Amino acid sequence: MPELPEVETIRRSLLPLVQGAVIDQVQVFLEKAVKPGPAEFEAGLAGRQITGIQRRGKYLLFELDSGQRLAIHLRMAGRLVWQNRATTLAKHTTLVMDFQDGKSLHFVDPRKFGTAVLFPPAAPPAGLTALGLEPLTTEKEALLAALKEAAARRSGPVKGLLLDQRILAGLGNIYADEVLFAAGVSPLRPAREVTAAEWEKIYGSIVRILNKALAYRGTSQRDYVDGRGEAGEFQHHLKVYGRKKELCLDCGAPLVYARVAGRGTHYCPTCQS
Repeated sequence: MPELPEVETIRRSLLPLVQGAVIDQVQVFLEKAVKPGPAEFEAGLAGRQITGIQRRGKYLLFELDSGQRLAIHLRMAGRLVWQNRATTLAKHTTLVMDFQDGKSLHFVDPRKFGTAVLFPPAAPPAGLTALGLEPLTTEKEALLAALKEAAARRSGPVKGLLLDQRILAGLGNIYADEVLFAAGVSPLRPAREVTAAEWEKIYGSIVRILNKALAYRGTSQRDYVDGRGEAGEFQHHLKVYGRKKELCLDCGAPLVYARVAGRGTHYCPTCQS
């Protein structure tokens, strides 16, 4: 699933291409993916100019001259790719936005979990209103306080807390594994047992790793590409995620793969306690 670095990279790659562009027509190919229904969705976008793109957690928010917004969530395997209008549709295309300048934005989603919601600012979808703090723009003390407060109420593993979008918006499975490895904290550790000093390390690792992943334009291991169809490079810098049955790059011990908080998890039992 595209996480904060991937979604932000898509936003940055698309913004200079779509800002100021006028939507000519919209075609919906997967009815369940859009809200409101296809006819109202298509009519609400046709003729509208895109004035900007924001990101909130793992959502892309397209701002329109009508005052409405289009929230796109790519979920597990969705892609947004800018291309020529005459390009043949790829398999699993969810929707297409054609622009007056002869270009198109294609939403392709093999897993069919991605969504596109057109809404007025006063009535955002529930998924947006439930999001927690942004890890790269929230002040350190406010973010640490939120993490510690949430941890005090949890007996479950610390990884589950980091994945909870109601607490921390945008962090997902890849970066939770990398952050906990960098901080030396086991993903199995009950959240309430993490010390204040360890939360400091976790916070520092979140900021450092997300910024590094952004610099490398995200992690491409399966479906992720940016808005121009280009892959990221951070997969070459991962320390634990996706390295099942390999040795720890720091200590040489075998890495462990387990299900933690319902997600496949990679960690080093020697470096993380």
